[in-house]
Amino acid sequence: MKNHFGKGLMAGFTAAGPCPVKVPARFCAEYKRGYVLGYCYQLEQKTGEKRVAALEAGRLTKQYNLDRNLMTEFFTEFQSDNAVRYFNIGYTGK
Repeated sequence: MKNHFGKGLMAGFTAAGPCPVKVPARFCAEYKRGYVLGYCYQLEQKTGEKRVAALEAGRLTKQYNLDRNLMTEFFTEFQSDNAVRYFNIGYTGK
């Protein structure tokens, strides 16, 4: 069994920016979830801003057509209502 999530996570850790929509379309949802989380983690490390990373995670979740509830669980596990709020703002664009 292949670890698509882990491969996506590692790709996201090293990415200079988010992938254009056409690139992730050829990958499975597990890979894309890992990519988004890896990319947003390194974005938080670079900027020092959790809300920036949460906004970007929400935006990419919608852009890559990922399950919103599944991605939101990542933030609720850390009991960060503020991060969930920014994730939802990024997802809805409001």
